[in-house]
Amino acid sequence: MTPGPITPIGWLHTAACTVALIAGAIQLTSAKRTPAHPLRGSVYFWSTVIAYGTTLFLFSVDVVVRRGEKPLIGPYFGVFHWLAMFTLLLVVLGRVTANRQDKAFSAYAHPIFMIVSYWLLVGGAINEAFGRLGWLQELALRISPTARTPFEYHLLHWFQYANHTVALVALVAAISGVRRWRRAASQLVCT
Repeated sequence: MTPGPITPIGWLHTAACTVALIAGAIQLTSAKRTPAHPLRGSVYFWSTVIAYGTTLFLFSVDVVVRRGEKPLIGPYFGVFHWLAMFTLLLVVLGRVTANRQDKAFSAYAHPIFMIVSYWLLVGGAINEAFGRLGWLQELALRISPTARTPFEYHLLHWFQYANHTVALVALVAAISGVRRWRRAASQLVCT
């Protein structure tokens, strides 16, 4: 089943996701602890709130997993909606911990919440691209000629694995950066 035409809510969702993807990429690759960081973070936060909030009103294609039976694929509130709500929770927790980074938990939790939320956002964009872009589906079918659904495309899996790898590297870098920053701050306090 392919997604239907994009509704006005779908366009708002798409626009918010696009802003979030751009703002998140800029935020992740820019210097932290600068005056611009909170502003870029606010753009990312509000665009994701709109993106994931509008998800509640989109029912084109989703997957409902049923114990012992084949999954239902169709216009349901399913796995993708629950992932959107989980990601919205991560973004809200990331926003809350942003203002409490003097505490060790928040210093580590903030970048982890935000990186994981961005990882899920990019993963959703990859899935949506394979579900909506005909040229991408054709390319994927050339690589996986026996695939019957986008979930069986090898190319989709390769894109997702690349997303997982980038997210893992970003998490390790963020945790290392927080550790170095906290160590340097504690040495300044001690001297």
